[in-house]
Amino acid sequence: MNDIAAPPVPATAQRVAWGHIVVLVLSAIGLALNIVGGLGFPSAAPIEDAMNVGISIDLGALVVICGTGLIFSLQEPQGRPARVLPWLGLGFSLVAFVAWAVNAGGLFETVFANGRGRYMLDTVGPFYFGIPWVLGATFSAYGLRRGAPRARTAASIAGLVLWAVVLIGALASALLYAAHQTD
Repeated sequence: MNDIAAPPVPATAQRVAWGHIVVLVLSAIGLALNIVGGLGFPSAAPIEDAMNVGISIDLGALVVICGTGLIFSLQEPQGRPARVLPWLGLGFSLVAFVAWAVNAGGLFETVFANGRGRYMLDTVGPFYFGIPWVLGATFSAYGLRRGAPRARTAASIAGLVLWAVVLIGALASALLYAAHQTD
């Protein structure tokens, strides 16, 4: 048995709290609005209710995950550089964004062209791709470091922006469906 351990990697970067705060606040507001929207769904819409609950679970998980990350970033700000997390966050957020954008045509028709979208289609991104959506926000928030190369910081910010765009789309779909503006 070898008693010689590898030397620890020096803490050369500092964790930042603002990414966790952004995701925590937006997720908490999104969770409340999604629940309000779900309460207004028609009673004969069990699939839409299930999708709304699934998105609410994702948002609740993000509140817990980023709340924990916020506590850690405030208690122990020194950390190692995040080399992979920003890129994973961007990649996962991009997957969820593309899935949402390809299927959310009805939302755009409802908002901009007097059309009638379908909640089931408009929320494909955050529901069917909920795991990449949550991982995108999580890795992007955890990947933010003060002192990191600009490309990694930009990747984390881009991942957070893509996640937030999908969040806004999901909330708009839920509220429009509750207001009987979509099918």
